[in-house]
Amino acid sequence: MKDKLIAQKKIEQNSLEFKVNMLSAFEIYSFEKLFDYLHLKLQKTINYEELNNLCFSLFCTLDILPENLQSLKITKNVLALIYTKFLTENFNEFSDLDTIINEEYWIEQIRKSMVRDIWPNIENAKILLK
Repeated sequence: MKDKLIAQKKIEQNSLEFKVNMLSAFEIYSFEKLFDYLHLKLQKTINYEELNNLCFSLFCTLDILPENLQSLKITKNVLALIYTKFLTENFNEFSDLDTIINEEYWIEQIRKSMVRDIWPNIENAKILLK
């Protein structure tokens, strides 16, 4: 069982690296800067709902970031990969991880929320980043 989990993690990491390589140079720079910032800020445990809300908040506004990060090119693909990377590194308990770590899944969830007029709690996202 443990070997299977290790193999799955390796496949997920390789898939993520391939997807990062599909980004433009500026998107890769933005991905790396934003991920590093979030990784430092989110040292405490973050749950799935908080991560989802944070990425959705960043999709809607960059005002919750420090000024030096607000000029990054944070596209939906950059956010989807950040979301995916946090999931693969921190959430082993999902039985359907293959579906959830797919960035198209995250983009579709955002689309569904917007169609249903459901918006992120930006105040909660700000609290996470303090």
